[in-house]
Amino acid sequence: MPIISVGILLVAIAFAAVCCYIAFTLNRLTDNIRSLGKSVVKMEEEMNHITPEISTSLQEVNHLIDDTHEKLQATDSVFGSLEDMGTSVQSLNEAYKVKRQALDDANLEDKLNKTMKGITWSEAAIQIYKSYRASKTNQGNRKKEEVK
Repeated sequence: MPIISVGILLVAIAFAAVCCYIAFTLNRLTDNIRSLGKSVVKMEEEMNHITPEISTSLQEVNHLIDDTHEKLQATDSVFGSLEDMGTSVQSLNEAYKVKRQALDDANLEDKLNKTMKGITWSEAAIQIYKSYRASKTNQGNRKKEEVK
C-alpha cells in the first residue's frame, strides 16, 4: 500500500500545482479584464469629448464642399466661353485655309505689288506734305522778321 499512498500523494501534489497555476492564470485574467474595463471607461469619456469636435469638423467640411460646388458651377460659364472661343478660332482658321488655298502665288504677287505701289505713293505724298509745311513755316518766320 505504500506505493498507492505515494502515487496518491504525487497526484495530490500535481493537482495542487495545477490548481495554483489555474488560480494564478485566473488572477492575471481578472487583472486584465479590470484594466480593460478602466480603458473602456476612459475611451468612452474621451469619445464624449471628441464626438462634438468631429461633428463640428464634419459640418465645416460639408460647408466647404458646398462652397466648392457653387464655385465650380460659377466657372462652368467660363469654360463654356472658352469652348465658344476655341470654336471661333477653329472656324477662322478653316476660313483662312480655304482663302489661302484659293489664292494662288501669281494672284498673291499681283496683290502684293499693288499694295507696295500704294505704300510708295503714300510715302511720296507724306514727303511732299512735309516739305510744303516746312516751306510754309519758313515763309511765316520771314514775314515776322520783316515786321519787326
